[in-house]
Amino acid sequence: MNNSLLNILIVLVLIKNLWTIVLSIANLVYSTNRKVKIPEVFSDVIDLEIFEKNKNYTKDKMLMSILSTAVNLLVLLWLILKGVPELENIAKNISENIFIQSLLFFGVLGIIQFIIDMPFDIYSTFVLEQKYGFNTTTPKTFLIDILKSLVLTVTFGTPIILILMWFLIKFETWWWQASIFGIAVTFFYSYISPVLIAPLFNKFKELEDIELKDKIRTLLEKAKVKIPKIYVVDASKRTKKQNAYVTGFGTSRRLVLFDNLLSYPKEEILSVIAHELGHHEKRHIPKLMFVFALYEFFVLFLMNQLYKIFSSTKPGISQPYAVFFYCSLFVVSIIFFLTPLMNYMNRKLEYEADKYSAELIGSSKPLMNALKRLIKENLTSLSPLPLYKTWYYSHPAPEERINKLSKLEK
Repeated sequence: MNNSLLNILIVLVLIKNLWTIVLSIANLVYSTNRKVKIPEVFSDVIDLEIFEKNKNYTKDKMLMSILSTAVNLLVLLWLILKGVPELENIAKNISENIFIQSLLFFGVLGIIQFIIDMPFDIYSTFVLEQKYGFNTTTPKTFLIDILKSLVLTVTFGTPIILILMWFLIKFETWWWQASIFGIAVTFFYSYISPVLIAPLFNKFKELEDIELKDKIRTLLEKAKVKIPKIYVVDASKRTKKQNAYVTGFGTSRRLVLFDNLLSYPKEEILSVIAHELGHHEKRHIPKLMFVFALYEFFVLFLMNQLYKIFSSTKPGISQPYAVFFYCSLFVVSIIFFLTPLMNYMNRKLEYEADKYSAELIGSSKPLMNALKRLIKENLTSLSPLPLYKTWYYSHPAPEERINKLSKLEK
């Protein structure tokens, strides 16, 4: 066994997860401090009672996140030191076929992750979200969602694993073939998701409010964006939180409104839709897809180089699927430190979409009012630690976002 490779991997995994825990604890202390006051821009919609509820929700979520990270870290360390070699031996004893071995190996890993995540998912849904009045999911819906997700995971995961194993066996340099395959799978899933996957979990029906539909159509024409249909999704059967989004591309593109968003004033709904249209008008989706493609090429290139090193040194493992798993842990731990850069780019795109909404509507006030309402009702953290939001926030922090919109209005 090559201890040096394993030691490096363990150090990387420890650094990544301990940094996550430390940053989460720091954010917990900072954002729930008694000295933290209501940001001035929210003083018109948030009182002290709601602010305290907001801080308590943030505290409970962060504590659960910290515990989840700690548990996952312990399991990862066990997998690196003992679990993966043992799983490889079990798979080899069950079958001599490398493809069957790989399915067994990743299947067991999936089951382990499922067992770890399940208590946290149950607690989050039926305790945490229930405590703060968000949860509307019934145990029946929760169970059905799990079963559907498992079927989809097996349906899509099986051919992906088999094709990936074929690349590893067939080619010494496989990163570019695997990258092209991964990008193709992403495009395929993005196309079919709105029309085949999402309807398995929710009911989508065309918007029935004629007045609102006409206003949205007028907005779409003004933006010169073609979206075949406008749908309302029954999100309220799982949560009281509100949202809207544009999904898919080509003939699968659709605008979707959460049914619990329809209680908002129409001008606020239109401003939220205009924000989503801004992502399309500014070509954020193609830009993100291009960045994702470069990212995938980079990640798989690194993994291919590490794969060659692991394959030659054999640190207690020998089969392609086990080597690939070790390499994935290596790379994930390294590229974790690119997270702030990726989120910085995402925040810039969100600002651009906000600006587009203000220009399309003719004022930033409707979007400001909608965001304030969403932030208040969804109990979004109002005072995150600066380093935490720099690291993890893919959207601008609430206060910064409202201030930016206020400047646009002026």
